[in-house]
Amino acid sequence: MEGMKVTKFSFPKPGAVLRDTEGRRYKLVAQLNQGMQGAVYTTEDVNILVKVRKQPSHHSKDFHRHLRLLIRRNLEVDTLVLPRAVLDEPYLGYVMERVNDSIPLSELVYPKIRINNWHVATGGLRRRLRIAAELAKTIQQIHRNGLCYVDLSWQNVLVSSDPKQPFIIKLIDADNLIVPGTSFAEVMGSPGFIAPEILKESRFPDHACDRWSLAVAIFNLLVLNHPFFGDEVLNGKPELEEKAYRGELPFIDSRDNEQNRSSMGLPLGRVLTRKLRALSRQAFEEGVADPWARPSPEEWQRALQEACDQTALCPKCGATSYLPEMRGTPFVCDWCGQTSDRPIELGFFDPPAIESLDENERKELIRHKKHYRLVLDKEQKMIPARLVSGYPEATADAAQFGYKLNSNKEPIFCIKNLSQDTWATRDAAGNTNTCSPSEFIWLCDQTVILFPNKIRAKVRNPYPHMGGYA
Repeated sequence: MEGMKVTKFSFPKPGAVLRDTEGRRYKLVAQLNQGMQGAVYTTEDVNILVKVRKQPSHHSKDFHRHLRLLIRRNLEVDTLVLPRAVLDEPYLGYVMERVNDSIPLSELVYPKIRINNWHVATGGLRRRLRIAAELAKTIQQIHRNGLCYVDLSWQNVLVSSDPKQPFIIKLIDADNLIVPGTSFAEVMGSPGFIAPEILKESRFPDHACDRWSLAVAIFNLLVLNHPFFGDEVLNGKPELEEKAYRGELPFIDSRDNEQNRSSMGLPLGRVLTRKLRALSRQAFEEGVADPWARPSPEEWQRALQEACDQTALCPKCGATSYLPEMRGTPFVCDWCGQTSDRPIELGFFDPPAIESLDENERKELIRHKKHYRLVLDKEQKMIPARLVSGYPEATADAAQFGYKLNSNKEPIFCIKNLSQDTWATRDAAGNTNTCSPSEFIWLCDQTVILFPNKIRAKVRNPYPHMGGYA
């Protein structure tokens, strides 16, 4: 229109001073990155970052209101980095806490530098399972708050730069949080993670879309390959990649169609348990046409925790592999081929359901029922309360694995009762004892630990030597 000035938007330069709506000042030091939505800057306060968004003038008031609501809402999601303050005009954006000593999850999928044993050096299978479980838990908590995350991607998930800190994850770009199905979403997701129905139908994101993104992230993190990037896609025309993103090609692990098999990534049987493989097929076969057939974050979290509990540490190379299902089978590392004694294991089961049967029925039930197992070693020392209490969402630790000197000054493996309950034990000879809070239980073979809620655990394969596992 004549006489109307059109101001072209430009990002602030390092050295500029920005203010939030409360009048606090932030001097920009350097631009960390710039993407489709905006740019992120470091400030003179090393613990504070500023994100400046591109100016959608017709949405600026709504966006400011949205940010203020996120700040005021007490979202019980510890792993989500929420805005701390809203930028004042002329800029649109917010102030957030900086996650120090972290790297984007992309570095556990696409290494920056190729080194020997890169997979092991970055934490191996067990760490990736724990990160995936934490990610599923975070998406679950966001959904319970009535919101969608929308933009799950490798760059928006930060993990500790120290591979010995497997539990620490943070989700950034929380300004993309929306109420499911609303038109406020400016971003529909990141390439490779966007649900097929959004790409095909231009619908607004909802919880089912988050479920798709989560499934893609988990599968890709573990397998190191996109669920629809078979050899045909990787070696074909760009149009095939677009079809893969829309779910119009078979899942690379399809039960019925081998057209899109992949020779890339890690062998599925090495990194996916039967349950994880079944959930992946549920997500990428049934879940393509029926968004609500996709596994929930809770289902992923339980399966990932169970998978992690069954990983064993190789004493030679430090990698983690799944424990063989057959009791008499030696433990062979999937990564270096080293054969080792089977590690210490607790087998959790519910004996009343078994003991009420006659001997033949009991043997038949045991033959078909796979009991929950937990491997104990120097990097998996804690026994989660979710196994002892029977409550899957319990977050505390019930016991700690280690060793203690016996009366002969010999180091013997044991667990320390960290709960407030008194436990009972029964050894292989039928002798019983009790273990009060803060006391220890010797991990002798075939010892059964009886918990107050009738859950029981049987000790298997205690080493006669320390073997570096404590």
